[in-house]
Amino acid sequence: MRFILSPFRHGLDSSFIVFNNQFSRFLFYGFLSVATSSQAQILITRWDFDAATIAPSSGTGSISLIGGTAATFAGGFDDENVGWRTAHYPDQGQGNLTAGIEMQVSTIGFTGITLSYNVRQGMEAANSQSVLWSTGNGTFQTAQVFTITPAVTGSANTWYTRSVNLPSGSDNQGNLYVQIVSSFSPGLNSYSYTRSGPVRFDNISFSGTATPTGFSAVPEPATSAAAAAAALIGFAVLRKRWASNASGNSATPVSDDQTRP
Repeated sequence: MRFILSPFRHGLDSSFIVFNNQFSRFLFYGFLSVATSSQAQILITRWDFDAATIAPSSGTGSISLIGGTAATFAGGFDDENVGWRTAHYPDQGQGNLTAGIEMQVSTIGFTGITLSYNVRQGMEAANSQSVLWSTGNGTFQTAQVFTITPAVTGSANTWYTRSVNLPSGSDNQGNLYVQIVSSFSPGLNSYSYTRSGPVRFDNISFSGTATPTGFSAVPEPATSAAAAAAALIGFAVLRKRWASNASGNSATPVSDDQTRP
């Protein structure tokens, strides 16, 4: 024989039990959402150049010219806002992988480091760019190479969005150095390359996945917005269910001596 626990006998109604069960479920999914969002990419450092300065617009770090290049501020990505226009690259076939820009950031507390940026190469610029990385020991390794066709009918003078997943050696580093430099074959002169061929940069960003010591950084806006929206929608759905269950309940109290086999 088993006794049936009656919520009415104990001063409770069914809407409270529905609320309690649904609220527990809501808390569970809330904690699950937090755990999932902790694995999302978080912005570490960003340069958007909109203030016509090379100071980071988010985070900390430094950016500089290397290999004798020079720079001015010009129209940014899709010719909106401001970008960083570089020129004065080496003579044709000379100084391969030596000229361009270099960024220094700290990735302490982060793994899965990603570099993203917008770039526009002029028709007289080098046809290839190499992304190199180092942890401060002076030895740079190639992470990725991007190539365009710098001709009137080619793919120059067009904004591109580049994304590079840096090797695991870039994780949790106090000083990560990344270079974006011109690259070409020595002696190759199959197009109208000149030293003044411009390369324009914008929205240079480093992101990573936070480890337990890396939660001081600011989450990507899209991640924060998605998490907030999901939480609001989930709460609205549960609240509707609570109201429906409470109004539709017409249970009859169970008598003291009612039993089930």
